[in-house]
Amino acid sequence: MVLLHDLKRYVEDKRQLMMLSAKKNSLTSEETVRYSQELDELLNLYQQYTNSTKKSAGDAGFS
Repeated sequence: MVLLHDLKRYVEDKRQLMMLSAKKNSLTSEETVRYSQELDELLNLYQQYTNSTKKSAGDAGFS
């Protein structure tokens, strides 16, 4: 299971790779676009995780 701090690290690492690729190649290069798409996936996972933990915490007192 991926922990939240691991997911944050993956997001930051992917963001760095994307930014370096954009500087080296261009914003529209295949590599940069691939990194951007991978970053989007990681950010979606992060958002899903944080939303589900907030919802679970909010539901805890209403059983």
